[in-house]
Amino acid sequence: MDMNDHIRRHLGPDESLLLLTDTDLRRDGTFGERWLAVTTDRVMMFPDGDRRNGPEEELPLRDIKEVKSVHLVGQMALEVETDGRKMELMRCTNSLAERFGKVAKALSDARRDDKEPRFEALEDEEERRCKECGRLLPERGSFCPACLKRHKVAARFWKYLAPHKGKALLVSATILLGTGAALVPPYLVKVLVDDVLGGTGGKGLLLVIVMGLVALHAVSMLLGVVRGRLAAWLSSRIMHDVRFDLYQAIQGLTLRRYDKTQVGSLMARLTGDTTMLNDAFIFVGFWALPSVLQLAGICAILLTMSPMLGFLVLVPAPGVVALTWWFFKRLRGYYFLWWQRRSKMSALANDCISGMRVVKAFSQEAQEIGKFEDRSRAFFLAWAKADGMWATAMPVITFVTTLGTFFVWYFGGLRVLSGSGGLTLGTLMAFIAYLGMFYGPLQMLTRLTDFLNRAMTAAQRLFEIMDTDQEVYDDPDAEPMDEVRGGFEFREAHFAYLPDKPVLKGVSVSVNPGEMIGLVGKSGVGKTTMINLICRFYDVEDGAILLDGRDLRQIRLRDLRRHIAIVPQESYLFHGTIYENIAYARPDATKKDVIQAAIAANAHGFIMRQPDGYDTRVGERGAQLSGGERQRIAIARAILHDPKILILDEATSSVDTETEELIQEALGRLVKGRTTFAIAHRLSTLRNSDRLLVIDEGKVAEFGTHEELLGKKGVYQNLVEMQSKLSAATAVGG
Repeated sequence: MDMNDHIRRHLGPDESLLLLTDTDLRRDGTFGERWLAVTTDRVMMFPDGDRRNGPEEELPLRDIKEVKSVHLVGQMALEVETDGRKMELMRCTNSLAERFGKVAKALSDARRDDKEPRFEALEDEEERRCKECGRLLPERGSFCPACLKRHKVAARFWKYLAPHKGKALLVSATILLGTGAALVPPYLVKVLVDDVLGGTGGKGLLLVIVMGLVALHAVSMLLGVVRGRLAAWLSSRIMHDVRFDLYQAIQGLTLRRYDKTQVGSLMARLTGDTTMLNDAFIFVGFWALPSVLQLAGICAILLTMSPMLGFLVLVPAPGVVALTWWFFKRLRGYYFLWWQRRSKMSALANDCISGMRVVKAFSQEAQEIGKFEDRSRAFFLAWAKADGMWATAMPVITFVTTLGTFFVWYFGGLRVLSGSGGLTLGTLMAFIAYLGMFYGPLQMLTRLTDFLNRAMTAAQRLFEIMDTDQEVYDDPDAEPMDEVRGGFEFREAHFAYLPDKPVLKGVSVSVNPGEMIGLVGKSGVGKTTMINLICRFYDVEDGAILLDGRDLRQIRLRDLRRHIAIVPQESYLFHGTIYENIAYARPDATKKDVIQAAIAANAHGFIMRQPDGYDTRVGERGAQLSGGERQRIAIARAILHDPKILILDEATSSVDTETEELIQEALGRLVKGRTTFAIAHRLSTLRNSDRLLVIDEGKVAEFGTHEELLGKKGVYQNLVEMQSKLSAATAVGG
């Protein structure tokens, strides 16, 4: 009897099972399974392995007031609050924390709304283990290298080759012709030895055969050049298409996925994996396919010339195939480990180099060098294992393949010496020449599996990103929105970055068009989250956000963001000129438009003091400019964008008083006629706001003007008093 049937035996006549899931910690905290069952009436816990007794614990759903997840060291506990008491329902390791966080949220939502619990979110859970083989995945939502379907990857790769079928057919033609031309010379050697050097062919036939050999080698050379150039162009073009699609996919990644993926890992795929795919494509097209055709032709010729000797040549072939399969089955895992560790090393290096100023500021060079040494050593060990296995495979396979040569020399030599079987010296020499052509491609084909493994793994890593959740900018079901007034309404908006850690808990507020709203509250209460939801970097989980009466999810994403501009706390400038960074908001802007935007942002003065004016290069991330200068360029960029909705995220938090005055003056021009959301910890910077929205613990605590909120003597007044005391203490301390 399975657990499902066992639990159903304990249900009442009108009771239905809503959820059955297992945890990996027993009641005493040791590793082992327990089962959580949620029905329409109860929550029950069952021990694993006992199919005779009922539940260890059970609670009526109506008695549960709240369910929350409590994170412990390496574990998570599901805590239930009933009338006047709290109890721990179960525990799990962190590997299951996301699942039971969703369970806790579903139960809490149901109790809050007095509804039946719904667990649809668990159906979409990204498992960390492969559904086919049960192996642990490299990362949540990724593919399993052991279950990689190579034929599916190859079929998908075909769409990149299909537009260039003409050139691909031309490459195939050169391969066929080149292979045919390469098979003729050994036969001419037979004629040369038997009919010219050992017969009565004379000098004329000698000249014809030698000229024929020269011509065949010249044709083979010319076909090789044409084939190589075509294959190089074709592979480079296909890799361009793949790389372009991958970059498009990276640009379209949702922020939820982007936040979970290191930049270095994406860069490794964009550069390293596409390069590996290109190398594999050239190898297959330039070497492998000709080798296969050459092997087939040589086999036919050898068996025609001497069936017995041809059979001796083929004797080692099954051993070569078996050894190749055995070695490369193990190499596959080594190469995937090599890819994974290379990606981690690149990610660490990218992270450290990008944050080099912070590293040097805290004198952490030695620590970063140590961390990189660990990643590099892990990469080196994976590479050494892979290459060590390859270094073992090649000599063994080479020895087995050359056994056929020894057989031919011995048994063929005996037949030539004895004169039996009609085997001439010329035939034996041709046979030996064909053998040299036979074992070379055969050894080359032993690398085919290696290259295909690398190519398939690289391709799947690229397709994995392409298949990841993408932002739908032009959803066909979404409606266009050309004109925006700027009125916002939050209706019971709920959101959580992690299922068991809600950030917004039912925010409801209305904002009038053209109004400036100051978002106030302690760190972590949900201010930035509200901004992320307004921009639709994320979508609300429950409730809705309306713009001019329309749900944001029903508006085309391009139209929505075209009307929004953000001035962040740390303004990002691209490695280019000041002019290019301002014009980034509107690439078709004239120079006059850019200068006017810079003047309005109080940036024109310091720009003209630069050696090259607007053509001054700002350096990596704007490192050549001060924080205030970068901020004013960001404001100029926002002014040029001319948005209807403006977001200011701590726009003056890291500048001196004089610069702040310049920025505040520029912002004053920018916010006119625009719906503005401004976040600032220094409440004095929000003095121009029409109303202040005070967020506390993910909920709206207070909403009104500065005077109204002070009169309420609530959360806002406490924040004002705390900042006044802090300012006084700072002034006294100097």
